[in-house]
Parts: sequence; C-alpha cells; structure tokens
Amino acid sequence: MTAVPLSDPPGAPQARLDDIDIPEAAGPSVRARFARYGSIYRWMLLATLLCGSLSTMLAATTINVALPAIIGAFGLGQDQAQWMSTAFLASSTIAMLANAWAMSAFGPRATYLVGMGTFIAGSLLGAISTTLGLLILSRAMQGVAAGLLQPMSMFLIFQTFPDNQRGTAMGIFSIGVVLAPAFGPALGGISVDLISWRLVFIATVPLALIALPMAAALMPDRDSERGTARPPLDWVGLGLVAIAVVGLLSAFAGGNRDGWDSDITLIKITAALVAGAGFIWWELRHPFPALNPAIFRHRQFATAGVVIAFTGMAIYGSTYLIPLFVQMIQSYSPTAAGIMMIPAGLAMVACFPLAGRLTDKLDTRLLLVFGVACFAGSAWLMSGITALTPYWLLVGWLILSRIGISFCMPPANTTAVRGAPPHLLASATGGASFLMQVGGAFGVNLLAILLQRRLIFHGQHLSVQMTESNAEMLYQHRLAFQELTVRGYPQLPAFRNAFEPLSARIAQEASVLAFRDCFLVVAIGFAAVLVAIAIMPKPRLTPPQQPPAGASQKQP
Repeated sequence: MTAVPLSDPPGAPQARLDDIDIPEAAGPSVRARFARYGSIYRWMLLATLLCGSLSTMLAATTINVALPAIIGAFGLGQDQAQWMSTAFLASSTIAMLANAWAMSAFGPRATYLVGMGTFIAGSLLGAISTTLGLLILSRAMQGVAAGLLQPMSMFLIFQTFPDNQRGTAMGIFSIGVVLAPAFGPALGGISVDLISWRLVFIATVPLALIALPMAAALMPDRDSERGTARPPLDWVGLGLVAIAVVGLLSAFAGGNRDGWDSDITLIKITAALVAGAGFIWWELRHPFPALNPAIFRHRQFATAGVVIAFTGMAIYGSTYLIPLFVQMIQSYSPTAAGIMMIPAGLAMVACFPLAGRLTDKLDTRLLLVFGVACFAGSAWLMSGITALTPYWLLVGWLILSRIGISFCMPPANTTAVRGAPPHLLASATGGASFLMQVGGAFGVNLLAILLQRRLIFHGQHLSVQMTESNAEMLYQHRLAFQELTVRGYPQLPAFRNAFEPLSARIAQEASVLAFRDCFLVVAIGFAAVLVAIAIMPKPRLTPPQQPPAGASQKQP
C-alpha cells in the first residue's frame, strides 16, 4: 500500500481535499489522513477517541463498588482503601500536565498508543495483584493513561471538525463521557457479583483493545519540519507538583496510623508545602510552564476555579461514599449499588446541554448558585441517612445532586476560560482540568480519613455507654444469652458470645453516624462555595482581548 505523503502534491489528492471541509487548524498529518480516508475520517477518529475515553473513564469509577470486597480480601482500613481511587486521580492529574508536551514532542498517534498500552498493562496488573502496593501501582498506571488521553480529544476534534459540526461532535463525545461515571459503578457491581473484584480491573479492557488498532491506523502523527527540535518538558515543574500532591495525600492518608504529630507525617507535610511553593516559584519563571500560575491572578478564573475544585470533590467524593454505604450498612449487592448511580447519570445527560445553553444567555453566577444549592441540599438530606432509608429515596437524592453538578460544571468551566486573556487560554483550559482532578483526589482522600476517624469516635462513644447501668444493654444481652443456651451452648461460652450481637449493632450504628457526619461536612463545604460566587466579578461573555504589541500587559 502506498503511503500518503504529509504534504499534499498538486493534482488528484489536492482535488479530493478541496471537496472536504477541513479546518484551517488541521496540520499536514491530519490532511494526509483526510486524503486517504475521505470526509468520513473525522467520524472514524471520533469513534476512536470515544472508545479510548470510555475505557479510561469507566475505570475511574468501576472500582468504587468493588472496594468493600477489596477491603475484605486484604483486610484494609478506609485510609488504605481510598488509594484505589486517589492513586488514579492523582496520577491522571500529573499526567495531564504532560499531555501538551507529549503531543508536541511525539505526536498524537504515539502518545495515544503509549497511553492505551499503559492502561492495558495497568489493568492486567490490577487483575493479578496480590498486595496493596501492586493494586495502587496498577491504578496509578491507569490514571497516567487517562491523563494522557483525555485532553487529546478536544484538540483533535477542533483539528478535524469544521465550525458547523464541532457542536455535534462535542455533544456526541460529551454524552459518552458523562455516561461513563453513571454506568461505571454498575459495570463494576456486575463484575464483582459474576466472578470477583479482579474482573473490575479488566472489565473495560475490551474497549481499549478495540481502540488500539483503530488509533494505530487513524491517529495523526507529529507535524514538524525535518530537523526541528522537540520541545523541552518541564521536568522540574512536574516533579515538584508530583511531590506536593502525592506528599499531602500520603500525609493525610497515613495520619491516623502514624500519628498526626509523628515525625513521618510532619516530614511529608513539610516536603509537600515546600515543593508546592517551589512549583509556583519555578512556573512563574519557566518559559514553557506545565501550569502557568499567572491565570490565578485573574479573579474570574480564580473564583470559578474554586467552584471547579469543589465540584471535583463533590463528584468523586459522593461516588466513593454512596456505594460504600449501601453495601456496608444496607447490605446491597455490588450490582444494586452500581445500578443506583444510573438514574443520576441520566439526569446529568439531560441537564448538561440545558446548562450549557443557559451559560451563553444568563449570568453564570445564577446558574452556579442554583447548582450549589441543589448539591448542598442533597448532601444535607443524606446527612440524615439511616440503615432503613429506602433505595429509591436514595436514588432521588442522588438525582438532585447530579442536577446540581450539571449546573456547576459547564458554567464554572466556561466562566473560568472566559476569564483568561488569549495568551493564557491554553493555561486556563489545562488549569481547569487540573483543579477538577486535584479536587477529586483530595475529596476522596479527606472523606475516607474523616469516615474512619468518625467511625472510631462514635464506636468509642457508644461503647462507653455499654455498662451494667444500661438496662437496655442488659436486656438485649440476656435475650442473646437465653437463645444461645437453648441451642446447647454451655453457660460461660454463651455468656461471652452473647456480647457479639451487641458489638455488631454498636459497629453498625457507629458506621451510620460516621457516614452521616461525612455527608454533613460535604453539605457545609459545598455551601461555602457560595462565598467564592459572591466575590466573583460579573462574568465576561468573551475572553478579554489581547493587549496590542508594546502595550503594558500588567495582570489585574
């Protein structure tokens, strides 16, 4: 088969391209693919992007319903189990910052193939892991792949679809992306019930295997002139932000076990804070920063960024807590826990387009207030949850929360990007994605720690009341003792074993109270976002204009 040249020669190939509406931003490699496949190429590429994104984004949430099974298999605490979610989010956050460099240095095709290969290898490693360390490594590999692949999709859609088709393309892609968190828990639950939690790691691999050969044939290569040097990667910036993010997450996760005032915890926190300060100092001086801190000098971006970060906490934190509660407290199967998330996901699919359209017509602060009120109200309702709360009532509360998120995400992202001047546009889009992922990582991390600490607190508080002066405790113990003696137990073993039902009830009640505390904190924390909205300037409908050459570019 004759290869298609990157530069289109005059004649037939050029005539074919003239009949195709190719965006001006398309590079030679994209044009070569159009010359080879025709106008259908853009839709074939979109299908490839959707397969890859679905496989990685499904993996982000399928693990949540498998956590109780993994906790039981490895004897983990909440502070350890949360790394299944946190490792994915933290690694994808850091990899996201390297995406632009990877595409410039190696091209979309090589970046995509390496990312998808890393995802498949991480998935297989998770399925055969026998230690917690290997499980965390496998999740980190999956997260790196997600961070490399997800930002690429919008870039290629803008390179292949003309203006009058980009909305349709983004709509198709966005629906798939929004449905992934909705159906991910259901897929994970079915996998656990059918075989074991190990199937969760490879449940999305078939989609990745479909995307791999499609990407090899359809993805454009790197566009560059012969001899052009590859752009440098900001290794120092990536290293500093990795130390800052992972250091803080590790310090928080290990605080309960190592002690919050222990040397190892203080060293981790100090190293993370120093690395964070060093990252800001370095990025302000680097000519090609991985994340330009200058975007936070614009009040519209900074205040919208707070909403974005808390929205990430809300999405991933609630997706972490709900499946745990219904399985550990209400004894639902993993499949039932996963299916519970589907109606809420469908509500997001319905509300996202509406929120996006209203963003172009209304003051986005009004939409953000409505979204925050809906989610905070849902979390407040869940703060009164009990072991007997009906299944469909929980589903209704989840739907309300997803309506709130739908009216936070598009307006907040649009407001943030519009608040950045053109020369910081790329940094603004990358910064918004960074804040969403970091918010999600710390949301899961902190909620898991809070859950364990409140579980210990309530367990101790309830146990103290179990004394000889507690008539109800004595009555329940006597009933259990009599039942055991009727079964033939000797009196002394029966007396001792009669305390076990009481201990189980105390543990369950402490768990319910701990979950309620977590939901209450989420409600209060998300309601506090209203402060950021209150100080947000009236959002611009368009990005500020680039100052003319030679004019002062002083940041407001």
